[in-house]
Amino acid sequence: MIRIPFNDDWYLTGEGEPQGPLSVPHDAMFYEKRDPECRNAWNTGYFPGGTYRYTKTFPVPADWHDRHVVLEFEGVYQDCQVLLNGRLAGGHPNGYALFRVEAHSLLEYGTHNRVEVVARNDGPPNSRWYSGSGIHRPVSLLVGGPVHLVPDGVRVHTATLDATDARITVCTTIADTGIAARTATLVHHVYDPRGERVLEHSETLSLPADGLHTVRHDLGVAQARVWSPDDPALYTCRTRLLAHDQILDSVEVRFGIRTVDLDARNGLRLNGIPIKLRGGCLHHDHGVIGAHGLSAAEDRRVRILKAAGYNAIRSAHHPASRALLDACDRHGMLVMDELTDAWFRPKLAGDYSAHFEQWWLRDLESMVAKDYNHPSVIVYSIGNEIAETATARGVELSRRIADTTRELDPTRYVTNCVNGLLNMIAPKDDPVRDARKRHDVDSEPHENLIAVVNFLMSVLMDKLGHLVKLPRADRRTRDVFATVDIAGYNYMHGRYRTDLRRYPERVIVGSETPPPHTARIWREIEHQPRIIGDFTWTAWDYLGEAGIATRVYGASTALYRPYPALLAGTPVIDITGHRQTQSYLNEIIWHRATGPYIAVQPVDQSGRTLSRSGFRTTDSLASWSWEGCEGRTAVVEVYADAAYVELLLNRHSLGSRPIDHEYLARFETEYRPGELTAVAYHADGSELGRTTLISAGPGLRLTLSCDRDRLHADGADLAFLDIALTDDHGTVKPLSDREITVTVDGAATLLGLGSAAPTTEEPFTDPVHTTHHGRALAVLRAGRHPGPITVTVTAEQCRPQHLHLTAQSVTGTTSDFTHF
Repeated sequence: MIRIPFNDDWYLTGEGEPQGPLSVPHDAMFYEKRDPECRNAWNTGYFPGGTYRYTKTFPVPADWHDRHVVLEFEGVYQDCQVLLNGRLAGGHPNGYALFRVEAHSLLEYGTHNRVEVVARNDGPPNSRWYSGSGIHRPVSLLVGGPVHLVPDGVRVHTATLDATDARITVCTTIADTGIAARTATLVHHVYDPRGERVLEHSETLSLPADGLHTVRHDLGVAQARVWSPDDPALYTCRTRLLAHDQILDSVEVRFGIRTVDLDARNGLRLNGIPIKLRGGCLHHDHGVIGAHGLSAAEDRRVRILKAAGYNAIRSAHHPASRALLDACDRHGMLVMDELTDAWFRPKLAGDYSAHFEQWWLRDLESMVAKDYNHPSVIVYSIGNEIAETATARGVELSRRIADTTRELDPTRYVTNCVNGLLNMIAPKDDPVRDARKRHDVDSEPHENLIAVVNFLMSVLMDKLGHLVKLPRADRRTRDVFATVDIAGYNYMHGRYRTDLRRYPERVIVGSETPPPHTARIWREIEHQPRIIGDFTWTAWDYLGEAGIATRVYGASTALYRPYPALLAGTPVIDITGHRQTQSYLNEIIWHRATGPYIAVQPVDQSGRTLSRSGFRTTDSLASWSWEGCEGRTAVVEVYADAAYVELLLNRHSLGSRPIDHEYLARFETEYRPGELTAVAYHADGSELGRTTLISAGPGLRLTLSCDRDRLHADGADLAFLDIALTDDHGTVKPLSDREITVTVDGAATLLGLGSAAPTTEEPFTDPVHTTHHGRALAVLRAGRHPGPITVTVTAEQCRPQHLHLTAQSVTGTTSDFTHF
């Protein structure tokens, strides 16, 4: 079917004034005023949610009366209904599932039609993280004739790979809505990553009337270029359906030639080569632009994660967007795509458990169909921390879902991400069996259960390894692990050695682990083939679960933080894409770098107590610029894969320290500006490496760095502008924070402006925002018209800075229906 972008000229009526015209993807929650009294509270970062009605009118040509027309929504949060010309056409309760609405029977031809999308996110809390609201992923209009290729109807996978000669299987599903059988020719052209045609295959088919017809072709690709994280080579299959040399339909899909194998002897192998997953969990929001599911944001995030040493991500806790998977395909990032956070027991009063048993099969079919051609996807997760997997009913449901997943896609593996501590304390019986009855009763016990587990993990993370070693943890998890291909261990790394001995056929993945434990966990993983990798919580900080990983000076330990807490505060990459200390330590742990890496605990907070968090050990910065803190005690952290390190301040040695099992040596010294140098040594005294931090000079200026100078004028492209307060040589000054103002003129608008401050009342939608540790991020969104763009950034005591970009016309995309 012909795919027509359907993203422009929407109008929104929600909690405030009507908005429009606007382009989707769009996050309506992003523009709300945060409310300390809202029911969502810390879960969504105190964004309240609401009910939203998106409307759009569009022309339908008269000659479409015999066409098959479908509206495709990649994600609407949540519980949405779609109306065409005032009549209910369809909808979906899941805010992350791709779904389609059959439109042809409700359209009025030769005139304008009206589509309405109503999204309801106004009930009791339904998400344990920032959800966003509304049409947060793209929309398409699919148009085909009576005979057409069904959406996601061309599926390609690698059947065999012998050296560089591959056999691929192409399965094509054709729909014929006519009343008579007919003959058609199906043609496949396959192009290599350079765009050269490497094979052609055609077959004449006899199609049944009013039905579906699936055709399978096994094709050979000689001297295939194999897809891998180090060489993410993508092929293209162009499929056409012809009748008497007339094109009835056509589609183009990208795929990768690669194999994935898994067994208890060799662990995980990609293209026959053992591989360990250096993974991180990801929520779907993009920080300062909320839940706007735009391709450029997904691409930037994957690029940054790849540069930080990751080779895998876990979509937490919902199906990933197409744009994210496309980016993972392009850049070579492996994916564990996840179905859901809730089954039949509620975690929150209004969560998806009310719909799961009725909708899980459709959600699963949608996820698999979306993922099938993506070489990056290697594992499906069917659930996150589902406590009912400790019950017989939950185990049976796990078996059903896992078996169904394998039937839908036998080329990938299945896991269930189980929290052993949660299963240990969860009730064994199920006192609320009926879905409707369950939501008539108070769900608070279930919410309290999740809160207890999160609190215990936050304050007792170092003890957790001992808790999950108890026999009860094994009894409550072994049956569910028997239903899947890979046992997903959430915070169960304390059981690795025991379970490897007890279950010799079990393959394990650390599906969710705390960053402070990465060093000790990885030492086990790298020597155990049956532990295939590790996914830290999280690889990228996120909105919501406000304060769960934030360490606060002068405050007691708490699970969440009160308003105006906004971010979870996880310690690897912040919401602006800036790498934190843990990110550089990870590279040392993974043996991708040796160090040394220097980080300094904020000297302006020297001597103050710091709250605990099991998800974060340090808030140190790679900075020796602490103006006004002269004479105060500085705690210096040096990370290296070395025997010992020496620290020098202004070329005078402060002594040496051995590197501990966390790859860390810690020093205390009096802060004096200048040069701070760490030198790492081998055990024999030979130098391994050195690095230096230099104090900032007296000047203050705005320093801008943009990830591109040209945008596509498609209404969706983004430019990310990093803003820093520096001296004249570009050294960031973390104690010089102040308000900055960003104005954008020309063919783009300011979509978001913000910092990585975990607690703030400043909205991301204003053109004025305060930096955090000297940094901020502005995100520009291109419009539909080409032209010049001028960005001006100002701040007190700084000279204004200007940046010039260009929005260019885009060929090959249109929302004009008249050419049909």
